[in-house]
Amino acid sequence: MVVTTSWFPASKASEVGKKYLEVLKQFPRDKTISKVIVPVGVRTTSDGMKSFTISEIKEGKLKEYMDLAYKQILIYSEIEGYKAEMEFYMSGVEALPLVGLKMPEL
Repeated sequence: MVVTTSWFPASKASEVGKKYLEVLKQFPRDKTISKVIVPVGVRTTSDGMKSFTISEIKEGKLKEYMDLAYKQILIYSEIEGYKAEMEFYMSGVEALPLVGLKMPEL
């Protein structure tokens, strides 16, 4: 799973919104690479705006996902003050076997 978080000045919100729509057109969602859990969440912070997306990456598709994500982030990086971070997480089903355990049915 990956959480991509972005921060940008509130004064750039309209520009970021326009880029978001541009990126969606240029890079249509590819369901063979990832499943979108949260398409976009946005909130205000004391430093401006914060947005995030959460996606589940399909088995064996990490490199493809990262290639697309970095291309998209580079488009946004043209906006002054824009910053982004990708955090990769293992699910409980993936992580528990590393310590000899199995995830129970929930």
